[in-house]
Amino acid sequence: ADLGLIPIKAVVFQSMLLLVAIALEAMVLRQHLRLGYQTSVQYAATINLLTTSLGWIAFLSLEAVLPTALRQQIMSYVLFSRFFDNPWLDALPVMMVVAAIVVFFATYWVKLQGLSALVALLGKAPVLEAPALSDRPGRSRSSRRGAPSAARSRTATYTLAVLQANALSFTAIVILLFLQLQVVLP
Repeated sequence: ADLGLIPIKAVVFQSMLLLVAIALEAMVLRQHLRLGYQTSVQYAATINLLTTSLGWIAFLSLEAVLPTALRQQIMSYVLFSRFFDNPWLDALPVMMVVAAIVVFFATYWVKLQGLSALVALLGKAPVLEAPALSDRPGRSRSSRRGAPSAARSRTATYTLAVLQANALSFTAIVILLFLQLQVVLP
């Protein structure tokens, strides 16, 4: 019956940003982890949907405890892509930068954990290059085995791939948000 106010514009824009992030991150995951096209898109879609869902849950939980004037600013931006003139207006730029940094690292961590869980759950480990073993004299046998260094190499490769994918998608999203503001504000 009464659904309240449905921010269709925000939902459509969020969907577009999600598609852009999936495409860019799939490209990076495919390149760094040597996954197939379909697998990299599936991994990117899964970790981005997980991150987006958790992000909205966190946002809606946090939004409920904010001061009313700040809640009005957030809702005015989400619904109308502009801010109202109230006491929070001057503090918003700093708060947005801090929030963006926190969100970047939080999503990075969730995506890294999600990718690790996905690989473990599905058993489809990416094909990673084996580290080159040196035959220099003086190296111990344990360092030639490569098992501990292979695990570290895999973790480092996952970490770097997810960091680069997240940075690329965040950069694209920030550019699209600025473009959206330029279209709405003039």
